[in-house]
Amino acid sequence: MSRSYRALVVDDEELARAVVKEHLATHPEVEVVAECANGFEAVKAVSDHQPDLLFLDIQMPKLDGFEVLELIDDPKARNRHPAVVFVTAFDQHALKAFEAHAVDYVLKPFSEARFEEALAKAKAKADAGTPTVAHPAELSAKAREAWPLERIVVRDGTKVSLIPLAKLDYV
Repeated sequence: MSRSYRALVVDDEELARAVVKEHLATHPEVEVVAECANGFEAVKAVSDHQPDLLFLDIQMPKLDGFEVLELIDDPKARNRHPAVVFVTAFDQHALKAFEAHAVDYVLKPFSEARFEEALAKAKAKADAGTPTVAHPAELSAKAREAWPLERIVVRDGTKVSLIPLAKLDYV
């Protein structure tokens, strides 16, 4: 019996989510357990569904893909992280994505062959059972400089708040 995988699709564009789900539909071993239109929904869905695979856009309203990864990276959690495949239209974030241990970085629009390659990598990573998300402190100085902070994401239980740095005196 082959292994089954639980997948979560996160993108603010409904058409982009539909394309990913259409590609996944040809794989009976992959079940899409949820789809999300923004980062807040994604954080909750990861907690609720514990997916093996996470197909994640970067630029979304409320929380971007990297902020989602920060929020699901709970060192106290016993659950392993999903294998993350970034699916985005922007190539400038690739370095940061791989430093955050993304399995793959797929640029929209993508071919079926390119998606299949990313899915194979994600399934292999999920089978290995190793964490795929680096703690933000593990990012190189170059990656941190390329993505200057504009806000801080604070999680308090199930509540998530965004605090602009301009409004902070100290932390």
